[in-house]
Amino acid sequence: MAVDYDLGKRVAVVTGAGAGLGLAFATALSEAGAIVILAEVDSGKGYPAEQGLQQRELKAHYLPLDVSQYEQVHQVAHQVVERWGRLDIWINNAGVALHGPSESLSLDRWQKSIDIMLSGTFFGCQAAGQVMIPQGYGTVINIASVNGLVAQAGRAAYCAAKAGVIRLTEVLSAEWASYGIRVNAIAPSVVLTDLARSTIGSGLATLEEYTERTPARRLGEVDELVYTMLYLASNQASYITGQTLLVDGGWVSDHYL
Repeated sequence: MAVDYDLGKRVAVVTGAGAGLGLAFATALSEAGAIVILAEVDSGKGYPAEQGLQQRELKAHYLPLDVSQYEQVHQVAHQVVERWGRLDIWINNAGVALHGPSESLSLDRWQKSIDIMLSGTFFGCQAAGQVMIPQGYGTVINIASVNGLVAQAGRAAYCAAKAGVIRLTEVLSAEWASYGIRVNAIAPSVVLTDLARSTIGSGLATLEEYTERTPARRLGEVDELVYTMLYLASNQASYITGQTLLVDGGWVSDHYL
């Protein structure tokens, strides 16, 4: 039996939603009937993404957001509730890939990685939680990575941030489950988004190396992450919380290093 993810009347926020995986998430949520807020730091991506979805008569709205700024994150949550009266789904997707040898990694690259992917994720969770706890329901989905579970040379900041996201997901699920709030994470391996292409282009790894490292012998497809997200956001996952779902083609279980 086919599963129809009906998210009509739900209100969702997706961070980093101007392009790539974030826009794919936002598009799928909109197509499932949700009102989606495209929270994006780059207005040059946010406005075109909004226009593209609205031209398809989907309910999508752009709000500027730098997830590393605590007040901005809470303000977005406040604006959403003020306009739509509720907040059902929050997806912490914004990320950066600032890799390099640990001995020469600059303070700026370290701090930016932690600020966006770990602090920004906590700020989003907290802002959502403050709305969802009084509601008595809600779903938070954090985008982690296989690098939160498996180390990789040249990725000190990225691995540290994503490992923190996984543990944060577990802590918040334990704290908020009694309020009817589910907190889960998705940990993909390499999926050919713009961010992944920039990593491959940086020379740290080649497409062939990534393929050989993956037992499935291929990279992930964006749709495979999108369907995982829709499942976690839906009532079909109503008893699932505190989990990090690996969408990695066997990457972590193979212990390739």
